[in-house]
Amino acid sequence: MAFLDELKKEAQALKEQEQNLTQARALEVTQSFLLVQSKLKTIQLYLQELVRNLNMVPLAPAKTYYIDGFGNIDDFRPEKYVVNTDRISINEKEFIKVLYLRFACKTEREIVIEKNIPSMIEMQRQYLWQANLKFQCTEFKNAKGLVDRATFAVANEIPVHIKFAADFEHARIFLSMKNFNGLTVNEFTYDAGEIDENLLDEFAKYLVGKPSTFMELGRHQQALRQKVASRRANAEPAYAKLDPERAARLDAEAEGSPKERKKGLLGSLKSLLSKE
Repeated sequence: MAFLDELKKEAQALKEQEQNLTQARALEVTQSFLLVQSKLKTIQLYLQELVRNLNMVPLAPAKTYYIDGFGNIDDFRPEKYVVNTDRISINEKEFIKVLYLRFACKTEREIVIEKNIPSMIEMQRQYLWQANLKFQCTEFKNAKGLVDRATFAVANEIPVHIKFAADFEHARIFLSMKNFNGLTVNEFTYDAGEIDENLLDEFAKYLVGKPSTFMELGRHQQALRQKVASRRANAEPAYAKLDPERAARLDAEAEGSPKERKKGLLGSLKSLLSKE
């Protein structure tokens, strides 16, 4: 019985140890949650005040965007700033989970892109979808009834999405900026304790094109500089996602000899004229 009593004591000790570790972890997570929540509220108040000012007085300079298939446009004007939140409910209380800062960059330029090869048409379509740009595609069919030409009328407004997302477990806040520096996504990681007035001021300066040290702030940024997510929403990823065999098939189906293609176009024009 002495041995069994010893085993019982060991089991009880292990159980108590596990309970203590669980309680300590729960306390740590709770503290992290409260810290992150406090910082998100600080960010929210700052962004709301920033947006009020930006919507009254346009402080940000014009931005330049390169749109594949069209080229550079250097007169996109930021406007219509909005702050929104995603929340979670815990014990009938609402807490901030994600903060969004959204605005649009608008130009007066008309943006129309034309593609004359089926695979390039599909690539352009994927590129615009990936960049989150609205567009109207008009397709033209050849004599075989297959699309071999298309025009893309692209909206003259680029949506910019900036997101502050909580990592409650590790007491971190993730920042992502989509379509702010060109048609790209840039991501940053901050310890919750790093979120202060200085960082937010530098972020605001960066947002409106003023000299800023924002890109240098945060201990994670130096370590992640080589790995920071800067996924280009441009031709490279869009084109890479089009399967080569599918591209070849699209082109082969629509392709004919130069005479055939010319005849097909003339035939289509004659058909349209005859209807008139």
